[in-house]
Amino acid sequence: MKRVITYFLMVTALLYGLRYLHYKGLLKQTAGYYDKYNTAFLKKNDFNILFLGSSRAEMHYDTRLFDSLTGLNSFNLSLAGANPQIAFAALKIYLQKSKAPKYLIYEVDYHYLKYKSDQIKEFNNYFPYLSEPELRSEFSKVDPRMTHFYFNPYYSFPYTGFKNLSTSLHGWLNIPNQIDSLYYKGYFKESLRPSLLFNHITPYYTFFNVSDRSYLDSIITICKQRNTQITLVSSPIFAGGKVDLKNKEQIIKQLQNIAKRNNIRYYDLSSLPFCKERNLFVDHYHLNHFGATKFTTHFCSLFNNKIATISLK
Repeated sequence: MKRVITYFLMVTALLYGLRYLHYKGLLKQTAGYYDKYNTAFLKKNDFNILFLGSSRAEMHYDTRLFDSLTGLNSFNLSLAGANPQIAFAALKIYLQKSKAPKYLIYEVDYHYLKYKSDQIKEFNNYFPYLSEPELRSEFSKVDPRMTHFYFNPYYSFPYTGFKNLSTSLHGWLNIPNQIDSLYYKGYFKESLRPSLLFNHITPYYTFFNVSDRSYLDSIITICKQRNTQITLVSSPIFAGGKVDLKNKEQIIKQLQNIAKRNNIRYYDLSSLPFCKERNLFVDHYHLNHFGATKFTTHFCSLFNNKIATISLK
């Protein structure tokens, strides 16, 4: 029995040691999505404006182009697969160390509001940051396993994945990954996937589930508490969402009412003239980098002429 206990303790110590080295390699990243996470969750920042949302926001708001056209210092805080609950968690964690921005643009994925997610997309990417109490607390509300991943290496290692291990090794060797150069201040330049093909879509109804509606209110509230001017936006969807949604007009009206009740602005930019151009999309909901350039240029005009002219109260 003593030998078994000794063996168990040795293996446990080895696992903790290996996990430390693994996480250290990830945190050493100075480019790519881990540099984005390091900036968002570990550093003290003073950005003028944040973009917040899911992968749509991450791929649609080109921070380099936005900065050049507005003169501001932006950061794209958006996370892949982020519903309003995860977006709220990301914002709350960011504000633990960083100064509240003057502006926040929240991307409302009105086509996806009816789904209540109980998982975090690519959750193993966040393992190195679970030592941050606020992050662990907020992410555990979405996926209770996150607490176990932090304390138990026997539980977390099977979920690590080869890609994650490879990324850590690249960090230790200071060798960039293939997609590292595609990230800039949180924006991901989608230049890898082909343009949208002719895919059949079955139209569906959408609606606000109770949880997403509540967390959207929480995002609005935390912005008002920090004197941050929040604007709700829905960016381009192929064909303006008309081939996907049966009740687009109703959900847009609901979002307009939410904005009106909170004395903020909502802009539905999902049906811009170029939204019928397949060569600008990789699927029905995501622009490629050519589409992102067109959209960001359009959005900067709207921002400079309408959003930035509103006085903060």
